[in-house]
Formats: sequence, C-alpha cells, structure tokens
Amino acid sequence: MLPRSERALEVVHRSGAAGLLAAHPSTVTWLTGYAPAIDAGPSPFAVPPLAVLTDEGTELILSQDEVPAAAGLPCRVHAYPGYGLGKLDPVGHARSILARVAGGRRLLSERAHLPAALADGLELVEVGDRLGAARAVKDPDEVRALRAALAVNAAGQAAAHRLATPGSTELEVWAGVRGAMETAAGSPVPLLADFISGPRTAGVEGPPTDRELEPGDLLISDLALRVGGYWADTCTTVVVGEAGAEEQAAYARVHARLCEVIDAVRPGMTAGGLDTLVRGGLDYPHHSGHGLGTGYHEEPRIVPGSPAVLAPGMVLALEPGLYTDSFGVRLEHVVQVTEDSCELLSSHSIRPDGVPSPIDPAEETAT
Repeated sequence: MLPRSERALEVVHRSGAAGLLAAHPSTVTWLTGYAPAIDAGPSPFAVPPLAVLTDEGTELILSQDEVPAAAGLPCRVHAYPGYGLGKLDPVGHARSILARVAGGRRLLSERAHLPAALADGLELVEVGDRLGAARAVKDPDEVRALRAALAVNAAGQAAAHRLATPGSTELEVWAGVRGAMETAAGSPVPLLADFISGPRTAGVEGPPTDRELEPGDLLISDLALRVGGYWADTCTTVVVGEAGAEEQAAYARVHARLCEVIDAVRPGMTAGGLDTLVRGGLDYPHHSGHGLGTGYHEEPRIVPGSPAVLAPGMVLALEPGLYTDSFGVRLEHVVQVTEDSCELLSSHSIRPDGVPSPIDPAEETAT
C-alpha cells in the first residue's frame, strides 16, 4: 500500500469510519494514480471516477472507456458501460457498483463533489478538511512527478521569454508557449494561466488577448499545467525590450523578496508566518503561495493567519507580487520543505531577460 494511502487510512480510523469515498478528481488521482480527463468538462457517457479506500486496498470505479488509461495502477478497477449505441445510464451503473463496493459500510466522503444520485442508500460522513494534512506531505514518487511537470512548465516559460517581442499579440505568444509545453510533454496537457501584458498586468490576472506587445511592456506569465496527474505552477515576468526605471525597481523588490523567502523556509514555521515573510512590505491582493500536488492549489495555503505548520515533504509554490496603477510584477518558484530548510524544485528563470537567476539550479551548477 502506498504511504499516502496509509496516511489517508489514519484519517479514516480516527473518524471511526470503515473507508474513504473519494469523489474529487484530484483526490482520486492522489489515491489511485488515475488522472481523469478534465479539459472537456463532464462527460455524457460517464460520471466522474470514484475511488474507495479501505484496509483491504483501493477500488477505482470508472467507465469502460477509461479502463485503458487505468492499466497497471495499484488498485482494483470496476468498470461500467460507457459510450454505446443503446440507452446511456452511467449514473445507474456507477451507483450499482458503488453500492456493492461500499457494502453497507460507513464511509468518509467528499460529499460536495459526489453526485447526489450516487449517494442514495450509502452511510456517508463528510470528510471536510481532514485530508488536507495527509495530502500536503508528498511521497518520493509524487516529488518525481512534480519535477517532471515543472520541467515541462519551464519549457513554456523559456518560450515566453523567447517569443515576447514588440508587435506580437498575447495570443500569438501564448500559442507558442502552449506548443512548447505540449511538445515537451509529448501530448496535450490540461492547462490554465494568467498571461497578461502592459497595463493589463496591473489587474493581477487574466487570459491572453489580441493585445499587441509594445517596447517596455511587462508580461506576466503564470502557468499551471498537469502532467502525469501532477500540477506544476510557476510565474515569471518578462520584459519586452527594456523596462523603465520604475518597473526595474519593482522587479528588483519582488525578486529579492522571493530569494530571501526561499532561503528562510524551514519546517516548523506556520503558513501564516511564512505569508508575513513573503509579503515583507510588498502590496498584493492574493495569496503568497500554496501547496502543489494532484491539485493545483492545495494545503498548506500561504495566507494571513493560517495556523498550518510546515513539515518536511510539503511542496509549496511561493508567489510574491507588486502591483501599481499602471503595471504589475509577479514571480513564483516551487520548493520542497526538507528536514532543516527547503529545496528548489522549479528550474525556470525569474529574471526579466530570461537569464538564469541566482536561485536557479543551472546558475548554481555553473558557479
């Protein structure tokens, strides 16, 4: 049994339940390794996959169409008919299998993510936030998966630096960035991003548009993508040409803050204390960071007042920013908390010119 399954069972046993019914796609991936397709939204041929964890092991419930993608996973697969020319009844099929797997046992459940029609006749207890701490500490294979996703992410950030030239539109640059990441991944990848330039960077977030880049523009490239079921999330701020003095000063403040914070991360810190450290005189309206894993925003959340305590094995994305009325800067790196400090996992450049930064592993190797 995977270490993370054992941690989940500890939560189950403390609650007095007999098992865990996972309904959120990221929790299903965490327990089974199966990463459901998410780009197209809900399927007319299947309900979202479900996982049931008990002392006997993990059971995965999905449609027959999804079985090939679940081959070789450390769980027992239960499949029901998917696409076909006859009457479709994915809810009825899934409900029947779930009732059989549950076997009348009391289960912790992610009720907010479980279709109500599947809950009939089951004895369920809401798990709430009790899985957060168990998911926050990553197993070694999870860290390897995160590194692989971050390497693909870095290909996208390098493309943003390379392609952001005057006269290009945000969408044109974005198309190249996405293509670079999918080429690096060897397949299409689920992806979300803030990709904003010029005055739009003052608004913190937004998708790419047909706005043309101008000399001196800043371009915030905040990329989150899923590879092999695990999410990478990094941000850099690119300069189109040469930045003005005010923009250079803002960038220097954010860059220095991120470098100092990475050097200061220690187990035993609270997430709220780390948030205070990351903000460090900067003014921004968003979180200072978050956990990464099979979800792109996990515990611990680095926000004001959070009592969550950092522990070895946690993986954090840290993202200070600075925003004025006319422009914004945001930088983001990913670290893993170690026994006495942290290790940098992301490898993209956070310099506006794309040159490896002082905390980039490539730069450390070169020196």
